[in-house]
Amino acid sequence: MQRMNQHLLVSEGVVSTLNMEIISYILGRHAQSKEPLLGCIAERDTELHVLKEIESISLLVGLRLTERLLYREATFSESTPMDIARFVGQSLWKAVFGKRVDRVRHMDKVYFCLIDNNFRWLQGHVRVEDERFVPASCSFPSHIPGSTASDTTALQKLRTCSSPLERAVLRYATGILRGAIHLLCRNEHVKIHANRNEKNEVEFVLDFRAPFEQLSI
Repeated sequence: MQRMNQHLLVSEGVVSTLNMEIISYILGRHAQSKEPLLGCIAERDTELHVLKEIESISLLVGLRLTERLLYREATFSESTPMDIARFVGQSLWKAVFGKRVDRVRHMDKVYFCLIDNNFRWLQGHVRVEDERFVPASCSFPSHIPGSTASDTTALQKLRTCSSPLERAVLRYATGILRGAIHLLCRNEHVKIHANRNEKNEVEFVLDFRAPFEQLSI
């Protein structure tokens, strides 16, 4: 039975290829239908619209994948921030990326930074200097399925050097995490964002602090 179950699993390489094809398709479709834009703000709004579409698809991917993991493994019993971060960094990461997350930093057991030393979906993509920035982040009360916080605020606070494809890939990945966490903690306010640091590592932040606590820092 165990050997048969192994044959039913899809390889990580196939999963990664399929996810990258989804991202490339959405970006390509919008590039072909793109009309002339007036100014940087209009172009930024267009990219933000594309990223939200990408995130909406990956949200469903995260939901369905987590449902299957919870049914198959039945290892998740509690919904504390620590338990959720452990599930995401171990079970979910292995299902999506073929390995566990490399390391985790946390603060007060409510703020977690999951670090992937060699994020496979960005292999071969060089960091590009680009002032037109759209964050790969989302903030939401997890009991509301389609809710996101104002991306305009995130645009003003967050700065990075990344290409449009890198932003799309990170937004897709954060959408998967968002879908998973929506199932795991329905009554928590969680902020999720991702970026690639100077060491070429990708950091995924899960912030379970209350909104007023985040604003006071």
